[in-house]
Amino acid sequence: MQLKTKQQGLLEFLTVGMLAHGRQDTLDQLGDRSQYIGMSDIGKALECLRSAVADKSGIIENIQPQAISGLSHEKIKQVLIKQITLQRGHWQEYGIQKAITSTRAHCIPQLEISMDYRGVPLKAHLDFTIVRDRPHPAVRILELKSNEHIPDNLYASYEAQIYGQTGLLHHCWNRPCFSVPPTGHFEGIVNATFPEVAQSMFDIQLPDNPEEADIQAWVLSISMSDIKPFGPYTHDPSMLQTCFDKAEQLWNEKTKLLSGAISLNDIDHCFGFHPLCDFCSVNAGCPKFQSQFLAIDPDCDAALKELADLKSQESTIQKKKKELEQRVKNTYRAIQGDNTGWLNTSGYRFKVATMPGRKSFDRDVLHEKLTEHICDEISVDDVLGGCQKTSQPYERLYVSQVNR
Repeated sequence: MQLKTKQQGLLEFLTVGMLAHGRQDTLDQLGDRSQYIGMSDIGKALECLRSAVADKSGIIENIQPQAISGLSHEKIKQVLIKQITLQRGHWQEYGIQKAITSTRAHCIPQLEISMDYRGVPLKAHLDFTIVRDRPHPAVRILELKSNEHIPDNLYASYEAQIYGQTGLLHHCWNRPCFSVPPTGHFEGIVNATFPEVAQSMFDIQLPDNPEEADIQAWVLSISMSDIKPFGPYTHDPSMLQTCFDKAEQLWNEKTKLLSGAISLNDIDHCFGFHPLCDFCSVNAGCPKFQSQFLAIDPDCDAALKELADLKSQESTIQKKKKELEQRVKNTYRAIQGDNTGWLNTSGYRFKVATMPGRKSFDRDVLHEKLTEHICDEISVDDVLGGCQKTSQPYERLYVSQVNR
């Protein structure tokens, strides 16, 4: 009991620290996010406007560091795991920054672009912006994304964010919209043009016209054991306008929600089996889970078809695996006979070992043996029944195609 108390104390200590650090880090890098629309907000709004408005309106209650001590052991672990997931990207960002600066590339960390679109304050925070003037003027935007598993294709929200960043850089190039936060001996830059930033930080001469520079953007997806770049992305005027329009819609819906003109459930929500729903803080009362949209949404059919195909592939893979494994075993026995040593290939080594069988009870034999010592037949069944253990119920998903 004392050990559990000490374990919980350590988890509380770490959780409080992570919550406090996360809040301060967000404030230092991104400022008061309720006062502007960021590129990640636009990406989220393109997937689910309702969730984005709720997040931007501040109606989602975040756990305060001082409230941690009153939570259960399991709840503290949940909060800590979520914080590790959220802050893992910042830890990776630090390592990538060290890697970039070690190459002596001219890198601007956390470049901020601020502008106003039809009364809507917009901001973009670029993780890394690399500039050069030789052999020709070039700019590379690098946006980092921390993922549990590397996606096959870039998420739509990520693409919207990177298109927004690239578009704002191009759109605001020669306007005093750029700022760089102070770090160490660097005092920072406020409200400069992008060529002025490059000149001030690296003595690099960039053209006044962004069309004369090679501008590309990349998204770097990083897991704990893998990495994959997506890109390049270039300035696309239509995508930038989409970002502008979605930012205006998000800002207006937020304003109406806070004024009481509309409720959260009046705002459009996403459909289909969307991964965002699993992590949404306001999914409890979402109309999506109170309606019969499944019958009319083609996205659901697409997801179920993909799942059915994966299940079919899994069955085929298991069969092939079993056949190939048996072939390898047969080859091993043909070569080794009764020997049990390793066989080597150019890249692998393998052997077949005999493992002890799993122990289990034969109920009929056990019943017979117990009957020899217990005269009452019913009591034997009672003893067996009392020793029987039933595992926890589990869910099984069945997917079947509707043939028409």
